[in-house]
Amino acid sequence: MLFRSSPGRVLFLILLLRVAALAQTPETVVATVNGRDITLKQVDETVSSVVLPLQQQLYAIRRVALDNLITARILETEARAQGVSIEELRQRLTSGEINVTQAQVEAAYTQNASFFASMSPDEARERLRLDLENQTRMKNYRARLEALRKTWIVKVNLPAPSPTPELDDRLSPAKGAVKPAVTIVEFSDFECPFCRQVQDTLKQIVERFPDEVGVVFKHLPSDGHRNSFAAARAAYCAAEQDRFWQFHDALFTSRELSPANLNELAMGLGLGREKFAECLGAERSRTAVLKDVETAKRYRIDSTPSFLINGKLVKGALSFADFQSFIERELSFTRKTTSTN
Repeated sequence: MLFRSSPGRVLFLILLLRVAALAQTPETVVATVNGRDITLKQVDETVSSVVLPLQQQLYAIRRVALDNLITARILETEARAQGVSIEELRQRLTSGEINVTQAQVEAAYTQNASFFASMSPDEARERLRLDLENQTRMKNYRARLEALRKTWIVKVNLPAPSPTPELDDRLSPAKGAVKPAVTIVEFSDFECPFCRQVQDTLKQIVERFPDEVGVVFKHLPSDGHRNSFAAARAAYCAAEQDRFWQFHDALFTSRELSPANLNELAMGLGLGREKFAECLGAERSRTAVLKDVETAKRYRIDSTPSFLINGKLVKGALSFADFQSFIERELSFTRKTTSTN
């Protein structure tokens, strides 16, 4: 299920957004006060935490509907070309050798034994065997459908909601692809153990998808962590001397983030002592961190680590497999196939 909202409410939201978009652009003037214009863009920026989820919801509905229409069109065209019915073509796509071993069944039974407590072991194993066979058929279907899709000209041009200004400010530290197809915005706290845990995973993601994925860092220090706000300011100051990611790594591997330790880490990375000290005490480092905190509030993010993956909120220290699944889902939809039949 994609959404918890009722179908009626979803349709109402779609209608509302569609009607609102018919005659308005971000630069549309919606009010004038003493000769000074207020644009729709300015209004949306003040309520981005409400507007963006609605835009994402509409986009997700359209994505599913578009993908279904593309699949139906391909199957229809291919079935006609082969001189068979669509149902027969579907059967061909799912056909093939299905070889589920007893070892696979036993492994599945061991992992899910508690779920089948009310069944006899033989019945449970037979049900698992059938499930595994169906999974193989679906895997065959998806792989063959994807291969079939590449033999036709398919261009996807459904525009995703534009990132709001605070996410696309070009000021926050970023790494990875220069022009990413998938952007991961990380909200993190240098004293958060789960944030520390996910750093190696993020490095693997950047290495695995060097041309497709970019990672943007945002500060979200917790009030419950004594040194996290100071560490965030120190990281900002390290960025002023082009050492953010080195300092970032040093903070996450350090056992202590006391003021003395922050200075020690800075000197160890060759930062200018006076410039670093001046920045730590300056209002700009405090303001920069608070700006990220306000951005998190706009998106109703109140825990770390949290991530916006192409604008979609995901919370917690995800595994590499979890990130990969999100990323490949985005890439599979946004990548344009231009192979010719």
